[in-house]
Amino acid sequence: MFQSEEMSSIERVLTTLDLKEPDRVPVWPLIDFLPAKYYDITNAELIFDPVKSQKAYEWIYDKLGGYDITLMGGGLYYQYLNPFPSIFSAYYLNWLIPGLTLSENDSPQLVERSNSSPLMNREDYDRIIDEGLFWLVNYRRARFRDLIKLPKYAKLIRNYSEIWWNEYKVPTFSDGEALIPFEFFSFLRGMTNFMKDIIQIPDKIKEISDYLVDKFIKLGKYILSMSYGKTILIGSSRASSDFVSPKHFENLFWPYFKKVVEEFHKEDCIIQLHMDTNWTDRLHFFRELPKGKIYLHIDENTDIVKAREILGGHMVIQGNLKPALFSLGSPYQIEKETKRIIDECADGGGLWIGSEIPGDAKLENVKAMIDTCKTYGVYRK
Repeated sequence: MFQSEEMSSIERVLTTLDLKEPDRVPVWPLIDFLPAKYYDITNAELIFDPVKSQKAYEWIYDKLGGYDITLMGGGLYYQYLNPFPSIFSAYYLNWLIPGLTLSENDSPQLVERSNSSPLMNREDYDRIIDEGLFWLVNYRRARFRDLIKLPKYAKLIRNYSEIWWNEYKVPTFSDGEALIPFEFFSFLRGMTNFMKDIIQIPDKIKEISDYLVDKFIKLGKYILSMSYGKTILIGSSRASSDFVSPKHFENLFWPYFKKVVEEFHKEDCIIQLHMDTNWTDRLHFFRELPKGKIYLHIDENTDIVKAREILGGHMVIQGNLKPALFSLGSPYQIEKETKRIIDECADGGGLWIGSEIPGDAKLENVKAMIDTCKTYGVYRK
């Protein structure tokens, strides 16, 4: 049994975001489809049934003994059925959705565009400048009638967010998203075509990015205002060293990414930098971003110790256990890896432990990460 904790999850997270030591290291298992394995709910219902999904997220929160950030019921609906441009929106990209284009218990899958069948062609950069983005919407990938549900679902999601913040005292994972032009077009063009574009027509990429960046900022602020939210997700995977050179990163991605982050920092938002793939050689750029109220969410491909060395005292580092460990590993392995990260990165504050949790994860492995943070990750006894 755990002793009564000194801080609520909100107090713990906000203290860490202020780059101070809380009572213990916050822990965040990014749980989206895991309840479908243990609770009476399907993956399709986790997306399309806000009421039932909220009950499922409350159930797994209690089952695991509580953690420090959560997803609210209906959040996945707004993620995958978002009518605005988004890298998750099935209206813009080829997402296969359980209960829509997949069976009810499948996980969402993104069909990456081949070089022969992109969603937009090279000449469409100019078309977007002339006509905007809405001509890209395709109602064969997502249904028009789902749009009608949005106002009803928005009210439910706001209510569930308030339940987490006010009753459970737990912050919600994300209340909105801000796009980066570079990232968005890498999906619309397909990465193979986009690689050619950034080499052959970099000036066009800069032109379309200059045109869209302020519009994407306004859109992100609008979505955040609609959700009455506090946390904005700003992410990338395709500007990392796994994909592009430092030159293309600096010229075509970083100026726009930096501008978006700075604008939301002025709004006093909690900013989640959701950075999949390997960013180790680019971590020093993140010191150019404002200090505090930002957390860098990295996966196992980025060196968390290096991230701590470079960014400690400037922004929170969040990560970075391997997701596969939760499906294939043991509680002992999870505990050992959690302790390693705490030992190497926790001193002085500014650390959250976490991972994206696979849908087939063992519940005892997820609990091992949470319990280790609660017992071993304590700052003050």
